[in-house]
Amino acid sequence: MKLVIAEKPSVARNIANVLGAAEKKKGYFLGNGYIVSWCVGHLIALAEPEQYDEKYAQKPWSVDTLPILPAKWKFSVIKETKEQYGVLKSLMQNESVDEIICATDAGREGECIFRYVYKLAGCCKPVKRLWISSVEETDIRQGFENLRDDSEYDNLYSSGFARAKADWLVGINGTRLFSAVSGTFLSVGRVQTPTLAMIVRRENEISDFKQQKYYTVELDCGAFSVCSEKISELSAAQKIQTGTNGNTAFIKEIIKQDKKVNSPELFDLTALQKTANTLLGYTAQQTLNYAQSLYEKSLITYPRTDSRYVNASMKNKLLQLVNGSFGVLGIESDSSFIPDIEKVIDDDKVSDHHALLPTPTSFNKDKTDIVPDAEMKLLKLICAQLIYSVSPVHTYQATSVIISCSDTDFTAQGKKITDMGWKQYQIQVLPEITGKEVIVKDKIFPDIAEGLVFENVKSTISEHLTSPPKHFTESSLLAAMERAGNEDYEDKSAEKKGIGSPATRAGIIETLIKRGYVQRTGKNLVPTAKGISLVNAVPEEIKSAKLTAEWEEKLQLIEKGNMSSGEFMNGIAGFVCELVNKYSNADISVERKVLGKCPKCGKNVVEYPKMYGCEDGKKCGFVIWKKVSGKILPEGAVLSLLEHGYTAKLKGFKKKDGSRKFDAALVMNDDYTLSFKFK
Repeated sequence: MKLVIAEKPSVARNIANVLGAAEKKKGYFLGNGYIVSWCVGHLIALAEPEQYDEKYAQKPWSVDTLPILPAKWKFSVIKETKEQYGVLKSLMQNESVDEIICATDAGREGECIFRYVYKLAGCCKPVKRLWISSVEETDIRQGFENLRDDSEYDNLYSSGFARAKADWLVGINGTRLFSAVSGTFLSVGRVQTPTLAMIVRRENEISDFKQQKYYTVELDCGAFSVCSEKISELSAAQKIQTGTNGNTAFIKEIIKQDKKVNSPELFDLTALQKTANTLLGYTAQQTLNYAQSLYEKSLITYPRTDSRYVNASMKNKLLQLVNGSFGVLGIESDSSFIPDIEKVIDDDKVSDHHALLPTPTSFNKDKTDIVPDAEMKLLKLICAQLIYSVSPVHTYQATSVIISCSDTDFTAQGKKITDMGWKQYQIQVLPEITGKEVIVKDKIFPDIAEGLVFENVKSTISEHLTSPPKHFTESSLLAAMERAGNEDYEDKSAEKKGIGSPATRAGIIETLIKRGYVQRTGKNLVPTAKGISLVNAVPEEIKSAKLTAEWEEKLQLIEKGNMSSGEFMNGIAGFVCELVNKYSNADISVERKVLGKCPKCGKNVVEYPKMYGCEDGKKCGFVIWKKVSGKILPEGAVLSLLEHGYTAKLKGFKKKDGSRKFDAALVMNDDYTLSFKFK
């Protein structure tokens, strides 16, 4: 009997259907010599510090217990999935099972999910690996015909396990160290803190930006207008305007250049997340969730890929996918269109998985009719990207006209499209997906020639303001994470992946928001006072994108077998020890957000991790807890309590027994406690 372990129940069901394991049991499928079960994502996590020694459970945290460096790593079963772990452990130990097939998602995370369970269950039975890029029936069958020894993926597991241990060591030790020396909770992470630092740095650039005026002078030449360069002083602009208005101008030079816009590459996960955020407003996590759902429905290939190319062996299949994508999008190809498949083929640029692609199943209308609209838009983006990538380049002729008047040069730009190329499909597809029109049009000058004279031209002055840097959106932050630290590398040819991985970056953003360090304001990501305080409090070592990028590069080397995980972990342990030694006695203060005056003593009420309280602490004792009867109080409600002593009616409080929710206002009593008011 062979035991197949998938990552999710839906994938296990697809595999069971292919293998003929039709009998449904509790936690697995059975039949035809196979047992097919699943992990429900992560079942196992690295153990918490207190599971190594009770002293680590003591609070408040103390630097005397640091650094925490486990000699032998322990695992723990996640409470919510304990039952399914029990099923898998029992199946692994079943005497009838003589071989196990790892069928978790084919990547670093999937390999770790399986091996954590395998190790904690104490299993030592032989393991084969199913390595597929989609869960379509044909791919599953081919995968089972070409099973590999799981030992071939030892380096992949070593890299994933090293990443998890490094995150644990830096996160646990850093958080406890800086929380202890500052006297307030500071959540520190190997990737989380450098990412937050980038957001705070951008906020500082915006705050420090000094807006400046500048001017341009424009000449009206009848059929078109030309513009001067930027002019910093109004007096200089007025002098040019006075000297040119009503004067004679002539065409000094016409420059024509043939230009092209290459068709875009196929999507990897990060590129898909950036595009979906820009065009559809999806968060990175939403895009990952929708893509994972499409993958489990056999509609797209494995989403957590960092490649934007495909293998040469896929050439014929790719032609089929291009043709099918036109059907998904409801458009027709140009009669002369011949897909240039070679543009997206590069074996050297394909890592564990090729670029994101639709599958033949996505061309089955019966399958896609039941797909939610949000997921369907993502599928259409993937199909469209495939068509763009194999279409001709977009070409145009750019024309620059330089006009001279009173010894001052003015310019205008023109554009004549010579071949729409891939953009002919973009202007058809995107309005359908996004509801927004895409405009690609010519800007053509009338018949002109060098030396042509314009009499009595009219000139005007326009006033402009310099623009501050833009806040990060999820799209621009993902791009910044992808290239973070890369500019510091001397070897420009080295493979670099910035900070985080395609599979983890969305989670990092969500963690920063969940912990109150960053908030979404429309599409923008803006640091909170709490986030700014954390970045200002911790030293450069812990928020360095360059250092984190160097660690990411070493994790890649482990995955390729060019570095041992032991060497990497020794470096991480050394970093943690140095951090503790250097900052155990540091004087780190955190600037707390002030919400108002304490009604009890008149001093400031400031924000703490779980409450709003008087800055005088226990000496005063005034406090408003952030969570009241199961509801997190909005900041506005706290401000109203401090200023007026009551709030408007708030929704979502929970009864003590959890039986139902109720709405009520909050009132501050004479003894500074809170009570509910229902009318």
